[in-house]
Amino acid sequence: MLAPMTRRLPVLLTALLGVACGGGPDATEPEPATAETAGGEDEVARVDPPIRATTPVPVPQPATPRDELSDALQQVWTRVEETVAIRPPEGPDEATEAAVQAWSEGPFRAWIDARHAAMRETVTASEGVPEEPAAERAVASALLGYALEDFVADVRGAPIPAAIAEDEALLQVYVDSLMEVLRPVALESVISYAYCQRRLAALGDASPWLPWRAYCVQRGQDVVEIYELQPHELQPEVGGGEAGAGDEVEAGERDEAVEDDAGDGASPGPTSSRATPRPRPLARR
Repeated sequence: MLAPMTRRLPVLLTALLGVACGGGPDATEPEPATAETAGGEDEVARVDPPIRATTPVPVPQPATPRDELSDALQQVWTRVEETVAIRPPEGPDEATEAAVQAWSEGPFRAWIDARHAAMRETVTASEGVPEEPAAERAVASALLGYALEDFVADVRGAPIPAAIAEDEALLQVYVDSLMEVLRPVALESVISYAYCQRRLAALGDASPWLPWRAYCVQRGQDVVEIYELQPHELQPEVGGGEAGAGDEVEAGERDEAVEDDAGDGASPGPTSSRATPRPRPLARR
């Protein structure tokens, strides 16, 4: 009975192992646009906000207009939009084990690899985000947290064979096993949200970035609850060079942050309904 599930899970395991790791090409900053005046002197040209081809991600409006943020942060923001726009493929037409397995090892694995590569490049780009102003790295960390949250939500919503879905006990084992695979990536999302919250908390309750602070608190708490992360899991040190590197996530920090921010009138901003899908069984055809 467990054979179909145990053959399918390694596909996810091997693909997910490195998704939150850094890597990829170095970020480069574009040359500032200039215009020559009648007197022959150079000055920064007035540039209208760009018309973006990417799909916006659900975050609050930034206190500083997006096109006035650092080039590095703008690049991270665009890369996150491009990353989450890589949507998972349609499921197989049949609910048989063979059809689902072929889909998992084909289109679905190709999608995971594409998201993996895009996320590595995004993390690499985030290394160029400046330390000051403090909100810059907070915003970058919030965006990385969302990209990771979106990824695990899509994997969690992948179709499963009818033979597993129709067996209650087997389905529970499958869901538990899949959750164990996804928890490390979900944890990276929580760590990013927590870092965002801590940097913005240091700016005080009068900061115009307060809605981002509330957003990071709420989304981090949602991920903790959905993936049933335990206090001992929320205390690793963040390695690598991404925004938030070197900071320790204290146990209970998200609960305290929610309590502290709940009464400050800040809206957590838009949220995504894709954050909580369950694996969906395929109907027999």
